[in-house]
Amino acid sequence: MSMPLPEIEFELTASQYERMGFPGLRQGQPLTLVLDAGVLLPDVSAESWYAVQKEPLPPRFVNVGPAWFAFSGQIIDAELLTEENEQTGVLSIDCGVVSLRVTCAPQADGLLPYGAWETRYLTGVGRVVGIVDDDFRSGVGQTTDVTIWRFRRLILRPGDPLFGQWHESVELAPLPFQYDRIIVTARVHRRGI
Repeated sequence: MSMPLPEIEFELTASQYERMGFPGLRQGQPLTLVLDAGVLLPDVSAESWYAVQKEPLPPRFVNVGPAWFAFSGQIIDAELLTEENEQTGVLSIDCGVVSLRVTCAPQADGLLPYGAWETRYLTGVGRVVGIVDDDFRSGVGQTTDVTIWRFRRLILRPGDPLFGQWHESVELAPLPFQYDRIIVTARVHRRGI
């Protein structure tokens, strides 16, 4: 008896869809992408945050809101950068069913917390964006293979009578969207398949 493929959500931004060339997407279509949680702060009172530790953490990737995830796991790849006396770290985290790229902001002193590098463990929370066409300056970030399941669109176009409402569909038209938010639900392929 086979187990169902794990289901995840990610935001598809308007700029990412434009970089893809507005291809039109539909249910059942495979996609290879980097899952990115963006810039996280070393402050647990922030909306998107992270904490690093030496002690092992179990890999976790738990949906806590539309494309928002609480996550933990081992840092498997890291690139530390220093610009204008401030450090940032671009890290790849093994969260079990997926690898997640995060950008760690520095503390108030301009330094990353001790241990923000490979073999340590990270936990945090943030909005996950799917990046198909990556123009990121770092080589950090492993791809994840998924099959699209459905789309949820938050209508935010000024003056639209459906403003503030979610609309669900199994396809995304090959047209730009400027204001709306698109959340893609997808099934993660098993690694090695």
